[in-house]
Amino acid sequence: MPRARRVRLTTLATALFAIPAAVYAAPASAVTGPVTADAGYAFTARLDLGDGQRACSAALVAPQWLATSASCFSDNGTAQVAAGKPKSKTTATIGRTDLTTTTGQVREVVELVPREDRDLVLARLASPTTGITPVAFARTAPATGDALTVAGFGRTKDEWSPLKLHTAAFTVDSVSGGTLAMHGTSAADAICAGDAGGPIVRQKDGKTELVAVSSQSWQGGCFGADPAETRNSAVSTRLDDVASGNTLPAGGVLKPGDSLTAGINRVTMQTDGNLVVARAGTTVWSTKTGGHPGATARLDAQGNLAVLEADGTTVLWETKTSAPGGKAVLQERGNFVVHNAKNESQWAAGTTVRHDYNGDGRSDMADWYDYADGSDKIHAFPAKADGGFDAPVHGWEAPAGNYYAENMKRVTGDFNGDGIGDVASLYGYSTGEVALLTWLGKGDGSFAAPLHSWKVASGWTFSRMTPVAGDVNGDGRDDVAVWYDYADGSDKIHTFLSKTDGGFNSPFVAWETPAGNYYRENMRFVSGDYNGDGRDDLGVLYGYSTGEVKLITWTAKPDGGFNTPVGGWSSATGWEFKRATPYSGDFDGDGRDNVAVWYDYADGSDTVIGFTPSGTDGKFGGRTDLWTTPAGNYYRENMQVVTGDYNGDGRDDLATFYGFSDGSVKTITWTAKAGGTLNGPLHSWQAATGNWSFGRVHMIERYNNPS
Repeated sequence: MPRARRVRLTTLATALFAIPAAVYAAPASAVTGPVTADAGYAFTARLDLGDGQRACSAALVAPQWLATSASCFSDNGTAQVAAGKPKSKTTATIGRTDLTTTTGQVREVVELVPREDRDLVLARLASPTTGITPVAFARTAPATGDALTVAGFGRTKDEWSPLKLHTAAFTVDSVSGGTLAMHGTSAADAICAGDAGGPIVRQKDGKTELVAVSSQSWQGGCFGADPAETRNSAVSTRLDDVASGNTLPAGGVLKPGDSLTAGINRVTMQTDGNLVVARAGTTVWSTKTGGHPGATARLDAQGNLAVLEADGTTVLWETKTSAPGGKAVLQERGNFVVHNAKNESQWAAGTTVRHDYNGDGRSDMADWYDYADGSDKIHAFPAKADGGFDAPVHGWEAPAGNYYAENMKRVTGDFNGDGIGDVASLYGYSTGEVALLTWLGKGDGSFAAPLHSWKVASGWTFSRMTPVAGDVNGDGRDDVAVWYDYADGSDKIHTFLSKTDGGFNSPFVAWETPAGNYYRENMRFVSGDYNGDGRDDLGVLYGYSTGEVKLITWTAKPDGGFNTPVGGWSSATGWEFKRATPYSGDFDGDGRDNVAVWYDYADGSDTVIGFTPSGTDGKFGGRTDLWTTPAGNYYRENMQVVTGDYNGDGRDDLATFYGFSDGSVKTITWTAKAGGTLNGPLHSWQAATGNWSFGRVHMIERYNNPS
């Protein structure tokens, strides 16, 4: 007599394709156990693949990530599936235990991150869920005899495509490698087709833990199964030994296939030995240690993050950080940072995506438009995959009389740390009051109504304030540092640390100098992480009365203060300060920001000149020409330049809003090459004469330099 064989759940789930569309288009339910409306199972998701070709279940493990069976996405029911976008359109319904209702949320699955060692895939959603609590991975292995609960949206004993979530009770038989063997606690408890990838949980210390996801079952008692089959045992994919969340603690290890996730970002220890940071599915940084299968990433007790050969001792790459009791954190904004026990950043991969207003993993541009009738609008210019720009979208507007552009000094940054770009502005009122406002990005290119946080009635003079945005304390949220040029000739940097809501705390003095050392009119500011410690620093191009031009760096302290400035590259002759405009970004993709200066030569030619920092002091070295053009092609006064990673490749680019003499306007991008030089200009969106007035457009950067 031939032996019965254990069947993969997804093989049977594919049979949904044969049922009427009216049935399989509605999400199905799960195991043969009872219906559950328990809100504690709201993390359970129903997956629909290929418009009804296949159905599976999943568990929400982060606001934008599901854990499920890899075989759900395989046409032949195996656990092997390609990384990247699913082959068939896949829709996830999360938080809807009764599929006849409209509760919960629906998202498309846009990226798969499969493992090679077990039937498991992490699936990224197009946008984060809200108000649904993800389930945490168990951190200790289940033991024989442990009681588990299985949930899913598969068949039951008498329904092909039920419309309510079901659960079943199971008992652990054994644990081996990446799998977990178990059996239904009663004859009525079984795992059926459509349950593949469904959560298997336990209660520990009053909390629900995700122990495994469903993978294979005998399906005894399931609708459509062989009536002679009575076995209800199953094999599931174990999760307690798989990394999860966004943090690697001291002593933690990322094994081959392990990933940390945060928003659209992930850190993955690839099976080839390369540790990578990926944003929206594109690798933007790596340790370049491929070719060493079996390698692991470890944060040792002393806070050194290293990639080790399979032997566990040979170091392939390391941060060389000393952070005892620290942790490595993947921030929502995409930066992978090592913190010490005091939560002070010590090293960063430099993978932050700046001013991404629609959450697609590419930087965008935004402007404040001051209309002739007195009304105002923020427009967002979404970046395309090639680094060009689509037509602007209306992000926010205010009727006449509310804002005056000349009373504003705008900056952009991620001030609430959600990975979406925001806008902030100092506002100087006619009464003498000064305020700091925030327009939070919604993630679709639009902005919320302004949030008013800090405001003073007197004691501050708006005209003496120059704001610069950056994450100066390394907490994952951008802050605002203000250079204040006092009437007595002294100068101070005031730091406004951001709060979790995107507003700002009252400022503190971060650095100061007596009169006679600096003159504001001789300074042009930039910001960036110039020493690679995960905190943004302040950079200044300074023009001396002698004709000398110098790059100066103020590195940031863990509390948001600034260290004593260090001078870097300088030119005693040959440069005219008024012809040099600095910008900041990681143009070569090495994890440290650079400075690029657009130099408008007297003969009409233009050159973009790059400067690279080195060492822990952020000091800038010698110059490199990044791009040049002969006279007559560009006029600096017609350009508003903004830096950002507009094509999502992990290197920052230059882009400009350009105003032509005939009144037309256009967006132009210079994408960065692998070595940090720039490609030729890419022309994209444009508007004919009479539609936009260049003089009323105020493009928003991380720094604010008066013209």
